[in-house]
Amino acid sequence: MRRANRRAVLVLVIGFVMVPWPAVATSLNVAPTRIDLGPDSRSGSVTLNNTGEVPTTVQVETFAWRHGNSVAELEPTRGLLAVPAVFNLERGARQVIRVATRGPASDEVETAYRLVITEVPVAGDQTAAGVRFALRLSLPVFITPPGAAPAPDWQLVQGADGPALELRNAGTAHLYVSRLSLRAGAGGEPLAQIETPSYVLAGNTQRWPLPSLQGRRGLVVEAATNLGDLVVELPN
Repeated sequence: MRRANRRAVLVLVIGFVMVPWPAVATSLNVAPTRIDLGPDSRSGSVTLNNTGEVPTTVQVETFAWRHGNSVAELEPTRGLLAVPAVFNLERGARQVIRVATRGPASDEVETAYRLVITEVPVAGDQTAAGVRFALRLSLPVFITPPGAAPAPDWQLVQGADGPALELRNAGTAHLYVSRLSLRAGAGGEPLAQIETPSYVLAGNTQRWPLPSLQGRRGLVVEAATNLGDLVVELPN
């Protein structure tokens, strides 16, 4: 799971870049790439390293995460505290960011947050190679009660733009899908391959568009998930 989680955050980082990558930029590395809390561990931490060649200012924010995988769908929250909220990070320096829940979480369904770490651009800040650009990282934070688990339900649906593979998580904890394939039978011809990692939160639904499947029967989903490798025959 560690390798899968690192990959997921890299994809999210690309999604949260505020502008195109510059020739010269601050390089921020974070570890771990997700935080798992529970009833007996309501606090945690991540370490941010500036491996670039220039100092930077960093802002840390917390958001409630109820659905989707986009920053636009996040909601500011006071349910999760992160300190320090703003700090300077010199070249080669590191900073521990501590997070903690402010109140009790559900004892039945997993609670999800996002910790968003943003490089704050300074007006007129330039390097010899040109203007520096800001970078934004988004890390998942999960508060998982004992016994909570995902329950994936896969099916083919017909959307406005054509067929799609739908995954509904009917469970009480997130399902992480690192990659999946749709095949004509177990181990058969791949009809679609999806390499973009996705989190499907408890009670949420995710759809992936598919090519035309006219006349295809006996379709099988093969997915790498936090439940292990799944092979699911879809109803005709």
